[in-house]
Formats: sequence, structure tokens, C-alpha cells
Amino acid sequence: MRIAVAGVRGVPANFGGSETAAEEIGRRLVERGHEVTVYCRAHNSRTNSAMYAGMRRVVLPSINTFNFDTISHSFLASLHLLATNTADVVHFHGMGNALLLPLFWFSRKRTVVTIDGPDWERPKWGRVAKMALRLSARLAARWADALIIDNHPAIAYFRRNFGVEGVYIPYGADPTLPTASPYLDELGLQRRRYLLFVGALVPDKGPDLLVDAYRRVETDMPLVVVGDSPFFPRFRQELRARADARVRFLGYVYGDRYRQLLANAYAYMHPLRSDGTSPALLQALAYGSCIVINSLPEALAAVGDAALPYRLNDPEDLARQIRRVIDDPELADELRRRARDKALREYNWDTIAAQHEELYAAVLQSSRRDAMARQSG
Repeated sequence: MRIAVAGVRGVPANFGGSETAAEEIGRRLVERGHEVTVYCRAHNSRTNSAMYAGMRRVVLPSINTFNFDTISHSFLASLHLLATNTADVVHFHGMGNALLLPLFWFSRKRTVVTIDGPDWERPKWGRVAKMALRLSARLAARWADALIIDNHPAIAYFRRNFGVEGVYIPYGADPTLPTASPYLDELGLQRRRYLLFVGALVPDKGPDLLVDAYRRVETDMPLVVVGDSPFFPRFRQELRARADARVRFLGYVYGDRYRQLLANAYAYMHPLRSDGTSPALLQALAYGSCIVINSLPEALAAVGDAALPYRLNDPEDLARQIRRVIDDPELADELRRRARDKALREYNWDTIAAQHEELYAAVLQSSRRDAMARQSG
């Protein structure tokens, strides 16, 4: 099969979960004998190579602003796909890209869209963006040959509100632990003596909620914050101003350094206000992390009993649960055991790549009108 991936920033992954998924799934599909093309954004590209891990890289520009970066790049990727006949299956990551599905109506290409829930409910979007995302959801439900949804609450939501049955395929995680931790030595951190947050510094991810809670906790364990954002400068400025001296902002950290931080934290904080299934959360499960998690239905569905929840968006209860895991090392160890067991059972990249391969084959074998009939019926 010839498969194209769009809507991500590109490979090698150096930003977030969708990019990691594109890389992990794409290289496995290549190993299975398929041709994979990944559309990469020029401003995010860190290599000039035309290939990466067997995948073809097509680098195109975009309008590098918060609202237009993804859709402008995906539009150019769509035109390139249609002009060059690069692939038979086009896989868009992100609901907003469904606005482009009508471009493929008269082509023979099949379209797959990965979504993670009602994206317009996220606090980062303005009024116009929310309207566009609602329209995208309708187009995705009506025009895509298949929808991949990474969590069961969102599958139920789209079944109830749009009459479409999404295909459940989660992200995966790598259970191979790093064998050394020199990066911790560079930072002056000790194994199991710090708390960790990983995510973009935007309202959706809840770093402000975490900083507010952490200020209420008396501990000498620093809070290490991994991630940043080119957007929301006022939010990031206020976040740093509210943080006390124990909070360490590291910015973007990738590769083995990121894995060292994740594998050796005392506890992993997951305060996201809205989410599908976070790849960083799944990786924390795979590394056997003690996870403290916001009570989002999507997040709770991903972890089961393998994390300690706190009341939804409640910094006081988050502070209480942080104190609880710090004061009870046996509880922390039990949560670590459950986390790793959960990941090994359910979040295997090889299995997930095989599920994508099966879905791509299925949509190629059916006509678009067949897919629409199934979704409307």
C-alpha cells in the first residue's frame, strides 16, 4: 500500500504525540513492505534528508500561526497529493483537517482521520476556531472513509451526536527503559526525587493548575516541567511568574534525555483539562510511573486503576494527592506496578501498527459511498 500522513509537524518526531505516532507507526509499516510518505512543516523540520526510517519526507511551508499552521500545511499537502498521486490512502491527524476532505471526493484516494474527541471544547480555541472545528466534525463523520478515535468516551460521543462509529486504536508506548541517566546528573536531579510534567504550556494541558497545586505542597522534590509552546506568550509568562523557586522549566526535551526524565521521576503529573489519550501519559504508563491524574473521562479510561485521580480541575485536591503519594512510598510503588502492567497489555506499538495496516486495507477495498452508507445507517 501507498500511505501518506498529513496534519503532523513531521518526522523525525520533535514536538508531540501525533508526530511520535506517525514515526512509530510509519517505520513499522515500512518494515511490513508499505510505502509511507510523511508531510513535514518547513519551520519544524530539523533535517534536510528526503528519507527518515524508510519513510519519504515531503517538506512544505505553512502559515506559522496558532490558528493556521496545521490547516495551511495540510491544504498544501492535499494539493501535492492530488497533483503527484503520492499515495492511495491519506491519513490526517487532527479533526480540523477534515475541512479538506471534499478535495478528495472525485479522487480515488481513501481518507482516514484520527480525532480524539470534541476538540472545540478545548479552552485554547477562540470562537471562530470552535465553529470551524464543529464543522470539521460533521465533515469527518460524513466524508471520511474511516475515523480513528483513541478513547472510548469520544467513540460514544460521536456515535451519539454524529451517528458515526469510530474505530478504536490508541497510541502506543515503548516499554524499553533507559539503561543510564547522565542527563539527570547534568541537571543535578536525583532518581525518584522529583515530580514531572510533560506537555505544551497552553491552557488545555493544565500546567497552571499544577503550579497552583504544587505551591501548596511542602516538599523538597522539585517540579520539573518539560515542554513549551510558540503560542500563548502571556499565559507562559504568567505561569512562570506564579511558579516558586522549586519549579524547573526545561523547555523542549527529546530523545534519550526525555526518556531518562520520564523513567526516573518519583511521580508523573497529568493535569490536562481536555485530552484524548495522551502519548506522554501512555509512555509514563510503560515506564511504570506513579501517575497523579485529572479526572477527565478520556484520561481515566486510558489508565484504569493504574493512576491516582484527583477531583476534576481542583488544584486543592491535586495538592492533597501529591502529598499522599509522597508520604506513602508503598502506594507509589503499587501504582508503578499497575502502570507498567497496563501498558504492556494494551499499548504496544507493533499491535497498533498492525491495526492501522488492517484499517487501511479495509478502506481501500470499500468504496467511499459504501463508507458513507455505513456511517449514515
